[in-house]
Amino acid sequence: MTGIMRSASINDTVLVLMIVALMTCAMPPKARAIDPVTMAILAPVALKVAEAAKPYVLRSLVGTGKGLFNVGKSALEILYLPYGLCEVTVGLPFNKGRKGLVHIIRGGVIAPAKVIVNVLLLPVYMTGAQINI
Repeated sequence: MTGIMRSASINDTVLVLMIVALMTCAMPPKARAIDPVTMAILAPVALKVAEAAKPYVLRSLVGTGKGLFNVGKSALEILYLPYGLCEVTVGLPFNKGRKGLVHIIRGGVIAPAKVIVNVLLLPVYMTGAQINI
């Protein structure tokens, strides 16, 4: 019974390997050129479309940059965690314990949550929407 099961799994493995080999070795279709007359006719239309889309593309790029900056800023706030740990351990005799606990909570709980929220909001930032959290 186990011999039959073993041969079935080997056959499945061989079949999967053959499919993967065929998919990786298959040639992609070749691109076909457009004749110059069609390109000359469509070029002014493409320039008008690009000019009309320019403000939206720029707004999207600016929004994406702001969103990535927010993600990086909130990721750097995670460094409050080791800072707070140092304040709690080394700074305890100097009355830095409460401030250290605040930094531990800020770097260990709030900062990772802000990173998650900012990463999830990145597609919204890419639309150019103004979101303040």
